[in-house]
Amino acid sequence: MMRKSLAPSLVAGKKAAAPGRPRSVSSATWAFGLSLSAVLIAVIGFGGVYSYIWVPVSIGLFLGVIVLLWGWVLGRYELKVHVLLYPLLGFGLLVTLQWLAKWSVYPGATATELVQLCACGCIFFLTLQTSAKTHIIRLGQALWLFCGLLSAEAICQFFTARGYIYWFHNASYANPVGPFVYHNHFAGCMDLLLPMTVIYAFRHEPALEPQWVTWLRRGMVPALGLAAMVISQSRGGIITLSFECIVGLWAFWPELKNSRSPRYALAAGIVMLGFFSYLANWKPILSRFFALGNHDPDFWDRVRVAESCWHIFIAHPWLGTGFNTFARVYPAYQLFDNGLIFLYAHNDYAQALAETGIAGALCVILFLWIWCLGFWRRRQNKNAPVLVRNLQLAAFISTAGLLFHSLGDFQFHAPANAFLFFLLAAAAVLPAAAVEKTRKVPPEPSAYPFPGPSNGHFRAQSDSKNR
Repeated sequence: MMRKSLAPSLVAGKKAAAPGRPRSVSSATWAFGLSLSAVLIAVIGFGGVYSYIWVPVSIGLFLGVIVLLWGWVLGRYELKVHVLLYPLLGFGLLVTLQWLAKWSVYPGATATELVQLCACGCIFFLTLQTSAKTHIIRLGQALWLFCGLLSAEAICQFFTARGYIYWFHNASYANPVGPFVYHNHFAGCMDLLLPMTVIYAFRHEPALEPQWVTWLRRGMVPALGLAAMVISQSRGGIITLSFECIVGLWAFWPELKNSRSPRYALAAGIVMLGFFSYLANWKPILSRFFALGNHDPDFWDRVRVAESCWHIFIAHPWLGTGFNTFARVYPAYQLFDNGLIFLYAHNDYAQALAETGIAGALCVILFLWIWCLGFWRRRQNKNAPVLVRNLQLAAFISTAGLLFHSLGDFQFHAPANAFLFFLLAAAAVLPAAAVEKTRKVPPEPSAYPFPGPSNGHFRAQSDSKNR
């Protein structure tokens, strides 16, 4: 007998199967696999910047969502949604209207970016269909392993294939690191990977060997990641990593204050990461930091480009010039160059304001507000399994890092980083199952009403799952 939902009028993301109809395999596993595979393919595929990478990946994601929706129509799958999806849909609708109604000054460029934006939304939606208790630990394990492989490849490539990606793709026109043509995009990817990698590496669990030996073995991966970050010579990446450390100390402060094990893990992590980073050559990146005090032209040029975005916004305040039209519009508003050098504003917020106006800014602000509420509630939740909760907090820290990094770069215009951001954002807000105190105590109530990001899935479970 099915239990009635606590909020039946709000359970809109589900269609019940017909009585007697056998249910197919849950959509959670293949949705998780599809979204994670799409992200990893985009990263290793030159950061997804080439159309022959991001177009097939996007088509695969679209087909996955179509299969999921068709399965829901047939009553085979349950759909889960989250309030963070609504500002994403609003922003996507705005960009679609810019393209269809010719509000964009360059509809072709807007259509191209609309496809990538829809792919990001598909990753977010597919990840929402997964289970936090089942898949968050798998996600942490997968990203831990991938971070190690990516870092090792980047380090080897840096010393043996200068200017080439994978030793065969000539990217000497830029500053490639790892599979990314642009070194700051590689740093942004590492900013997204490292928090979950660190939490997974220094987790506490019973083992046959001493805990410090386990941490030493697992900690090799985030140590390689930090070394790869140093050789990328990205000032924004290092500053963002420092920002993530501060946010992480705030997020995990109650555990650090009340328990010895997290403090031991923190000390072990600091020692290992510090030692390995010392082996990397810090001199180039430090010289770039010192250049900031000498009126570094690169820094001040970005400030003036962001100022040009403000002038574009003043001229087009309500709906902007059209998503992804900055390169077409900027020459008419440039302040110091010929307008042909900068294809992006190196500040995603300023560029979004210029391209989508007040309407787009409201969608972004709403997304950030709901995201902040979700971060706060996840930090306050003490009932979830410890490792699941810690990995979700790490996912919040990763997304906070990229949001911070985007103040001085165009991270969301790197398809791989945008995909990885929305994968982690969805993983962070999944409702984690409560820890059962004894075997006789049933799980938490089965309905998740609307109130907020920490329990924003609409679903209902049968009594048979709680027995």
